[in-house]
Amino acid sequence: MDPDASGRVKFHNFLRVLRLKACPLSVEIFDFLDVERSGSITFKQFLYGSAYIMTLPLFRQACERAFTECLVGENDYLIKQELGDTIRLAIPDLNENEISWLFNLFDSDSDERASKDDFVSCLRRYPLLIALFSQNLLHKDLTTENGNSMLKEFV
Repeated sequence: MDPDASGRVKFHNFLRVLRLKACPLSVEIFDFLDVERSGSITFKQFLYGSAYIMTLPLFRQACERAFTECLVGENDYLIKQELGDTIRLAIPDLNENEISWLFNLFDSDSDERASKDDFVSCLRRYPLLIALFSQNLLHKDLTTENGNSMLKEFV
């Protein structure tokens, strides 16, 4: 992040770090971190918010489910098109360059494919990005064995 002289990051710089664009979802993510409602966040708030998401009991399951829901066909990896189609459910007006930037975060070994390990590893580094898949997860029947909504527990 690129903080100002006071050590704070405004919304547009936050978007650059996560390679997002301004939209209702990115505003919601930023507002989650901006606990002071000051219109800017500190690196500490960013870290605490990220750590909080990672400690939620169903974070790992949500990451794995998000990967599975992105897959098309019999492959065990994602290509840029599949990831883009899924992310566009959350941010419809992403262009191809923006999809490529996001895909590069998920494709840690730059082989033009994002394996499950690549995908989960990216979400561990940037846990706030799990929100990109919330729209897709909402449309699926995500229930645990006792019938509780997995998404409700996660969010």
